[in-house]
Amino acid sequence: MKKLLLFALCVASLSACKKDSENTPSKMDLITAKNWRVTAATTTTTVTTTGSSPTVTTTNDYAQYDPCEKDNFYKFNTNKTLIFDEGPTKCNPSSPQTSTITWDFNGDQTKLITGTASSSSSSSDDILELSATTLRLRTMDSYTSGSTTSSSVGTVTFTAF
Repeated sequence: MKKLLLFALCVASLSACKKDSENTPSKMDLITAKNWRVTAATTTTTVTTTGSSPTVTTTNDYAQYDPCEKDNFYKFNTNKTLIFDEGPTKCNPSSPQTSTITWDFNGDQTKLITGTASSSSSSSDDILELSATTLRLRTMDSYTSGSTTSSSVGTVTFTAF
């Protein structure tokens, strides 16, 4: 009898795990379920000159946002359009309330690609985190001029609402 009870508990625990994995939302479900607002943004810049130690500077970009920028938000749609909304307070009253660009995941859904329908330009950001409440992206850039190389890593955190 004890073996039967133990077997039943094992089967129940395995089926419970299966149900949990079946209920896990996809990245598409997570990103399109709510609106997203920037709640943190930083840039770390490293400047290296031949023969010198690197200089590293981290900037809290979000602290420099105007209040009218902090209420802006983004809406990712299932048709792969991304709507940028100026929110309740617009910085420039003559600016449009919304603008639309395209978005997509790369093949393994580790990058978020955004672009405009009217041009061939796009950007690709690493997805560091995507949950029901948080989207965190990283972008990297580097350039060299003479003996100086400058690289920057930007991280932006969005909160769902």
